[in-house]
Amino acid sequence: MEPQHSSVVGRGPGTERLAAFSDGVIAIIITIMVLELKLPEAASHGEVWPSFLAPLAPKLAIYALSFTIVGTMWINHHQLLAAVRRGSPQLLWMNLLLLFCMSLIPLATSFLGEHPLLPRAISFYALILAASSAVFSLLRYSLGRMPEHDRSEMPFRRATLVRSFASTLLYTAAAILAADTPTAALALTVFVPLMFNIPIMFGRSWSD
Repeated sequence: MEPQHSSVVGRGPGTERLAAFSDGVIAIIITIMVLELKLPEAASHGEVWPSFLAPLAPKLAIYALSFTIVGTMWINHHQLLAAVRRGSPQLLWMNLLLLFCMSLIPLATSFLGEHPLLPRAISFYALILAASSAVFSLLRYSLGRMPEHDRSEMPFRRATLVRSFASTLLYTAAAILAADTPTAALALTVFVPLMFNIPIMFGRSWSD
C-alpha cells in the first residue's frame, strides 16, 4: 500500500482493461462485506432508536475498518497502474495474486465481526491483511524495476514502498500478538490505515 500522488502517467496498452477488471473485483469485495451486515431482530420490534443497533456495533466497526483498508488499497492500486506505461504478463499474474488475497478480506471481516475479541479471529484477519500487503509491496517493488514503470516517480515511490513493507510487518506482528494480547493486536490493524493517512513526508499527503 502507498499514498497517492498527483503525477499521473497515461496508461499504456493493456493496463486499462487490467484497471477495469481490478476495479470490478474490488467493488465486489466491498459489496460482499456490506451484505454481511444484517439488522438484528429487535429492529422490527419497536425498540427505541438507536438501542436496537447495539448488537450490530462490533460488526459495523469491523466493516468500517475493512472498508477503509480496501479503499486505501484501491487508491494505491489506481496510483500504481497510473505509473505503468505498458502491461506485461508478470504484472497480470501478480495483480491476480493481489486480488486473490484481497478477495479473502470479506471472509476474515465476517469472522472477526462475529467474534471481535477472539484471538484466532484477529489472527486470521491480520494474516489476510498481511498477505495482501505483502503481495502489494512485492508488486510495487517489481514494477519499480521494470522498464514499463515511470522512472521519474522513483524517489517518492521508494519512500512509499517503505511504508508498504512496514504495514506487512505490523499486520504480521498483530497476527502473532493476537494469542496473548488480542486488544493490542486489533489496535495494530487499526493503526496501519491511519499510518497511511499521515503525510509521507513534510508537505506531502494523500491528496497531494
